[in-house]
Amino acid sequence: MSAGLLRQRIAEGASARPVQGHWQPISVCLDQDAGEFLNVGVVFSSGSKVEVRMLDTFDRMKCLYDRRFDQNDFAHYLLDIEEYLYKTKGDFPDEIDPNIRLGNKLFAAGASAEAIVNEYFEDVVTLAKPKGNARNTGFRYTSTPKLRENIFQIMKQKMHMTASAIIKDERYRLKMRNGAFMDVDTPLLSASAAGSIVSAWYKSPLVVSNNILQGYSDLMVVSSNSDRKTAMSILIPDNESGLDTIEYQKLSDAVSRQIDRIRNSGVEVLAASSTDVLANKTIEWWSDKAA
Repeated sequence: MSAGLLRQRIAEGASARPVQGHWQPISVCLDQDAGEFLNVGVVFSSGSKVEVRMLDTFDRMKCLYDRRFDQNDFAHYLLDIEEYLYKTKGDFPDEIDPNIRLGNKLFAAGASAEAIVNEYFEDVVTLAKPKGNARNTGFRYTSTPKLRENIFQIMKQKMHMTASAIIKDERYRLKMRNGAFMDVDTPLLSASAAGSIVSAWYKSPLVVSNNILQGYSDLMVVSSNSDRKTAMSILIPDNESGLDTIEYQKLSDAVSRQIDRIRNSGVEVLAASSTDVLANKTIEWWSDKAA
């Protein structure tokens, strides 16, 4: 092979894998007596960009821990870890917690951050493999931090400086009518409006209900202590998301109950089953409220 052809192939390989950074396995210890750490996720970082995928099927965990394992508590535990990792913007500490650790940083390159995470997740998180003859439906959850990041990006592209004025990366310190202060999670905020962005793209109806309830509670605190209008943007799985019929129906029922309650309280609900559509609905609602 000529040197020119070799350089061409190397260049073609680099162009097919434009994203470069480092990946690390995420491990937790649930049994301090045994001291065993289990891989429950993968994180990839490239500068300040972070991509995370956590375990979201727990059949094998149930086999390991029997009645000691609470699926809902564990799901929230993993979501808290994921949210924390996104907030670090790639500046991970040496130790998150004595029972939570990240493996050594290893170089990785691929077509996208998500593709890289998926590749290594399949390799190292063996607890995610279907048990027995169970079918892997291909459902992939979308976390609230990841959804917000994607919607913010679209808003900045289409609204430019207006988006930057209303996007809040940190919790907002709200002065209440009684003079006290409270920190609230309102990722979109202006003088006249407040908005929440919530993902319902999970398998667990309880996780979804809790996510929506948390967002709704913060909006209620804002509306009762100011004259701001409120809206909640919700990403909702459709019947082609990879959920089976029973899972989809349970989730749909849980989301419908929450949305009815929210709308009845006067909060505008912006719902869609794709990030792009949800971002456009959010942009449209905020178009005259950003000042």
